[in-house]
Amino acid sequence: MDADPTGTAVEGRGASVQDRVQLPTRFAGAAAHGATWGVAFLTLRLFAVSGYDWHTAFLVSTTLGLNDGFALIFGSLIAEHTLTAVLLIGVLPLLFAGYLWGPREHRTVVLLLSALGLVILLALTSSFGIWWLPAGAATVFAVIALIRFLPSGRPLKHALAVAMARVGWVAGIGVLVLAALGQTPWVPHEVIETTDGTITGYVLSVDPGFLNVLTDERHFTIVISGNVLSRE
Repeated sequence: MDADPTGTAVEGRGASVQDRVQLPTRFAGAAAHGATWGVAFLTLRLFAVSGYDWHTAFLVSTTLGLNDGFALIFGSLIAEHTLTAVLLIGVLPLLFAGYLWGPREHRTVVLLLSALGLVILLALTSSFGIWWLPAGAATVFAVIALIRFLPSGRPLKHALAVAMARVGWVAGIGVLVLAALGQTPWVPHEVIETTDGTITGYVLSVDPGFLNVLTDERHFTIVISGNVLSRE
């Protein structure tokens, strides 16, 4: 008995409508996850650069605006270049392994993260002469490749499979660890000569008439612009 083409068409239209209905839900879920990770990163950075002092962290938070998110993330990775290098040694080989041997449904995202990590690795290596960084990443990747040849059922091989399937979570947790441990703010270090003496620290923001400065001793201070003689 021949199949009913009308029924097939109706089923196809139903599936299409269902996909269109689910798409906003998926987007909203991804946006919620991204916002949660972003808030966690921001909170950890505020406490870390403030020496985990509650009052200082609150004062530092007043210098941030809604458009400072990218500068904060990028500046944190640049400022903590040693921690970023250590993070790359662990995460970048796992990203490559996840792209080559992991689940196929998120390969595009994993490829983009791998390319971004590779660019950061090359920049760190050439800028700071961290030649142990590519060597360490290559060694970790070789270890991962060897683990794949272990017999099935080994705990180490199972752990690797789970890590490759959840490589996004692994990378996210690694970035949060960096945010929690890195105490260098996301802006350059400066020596500020004023009429009252020399201040060394980080200018978090410049407002009309004054500077918001986090000193090397992790004290938040406001410097009147008219009292500033030079900034280096």
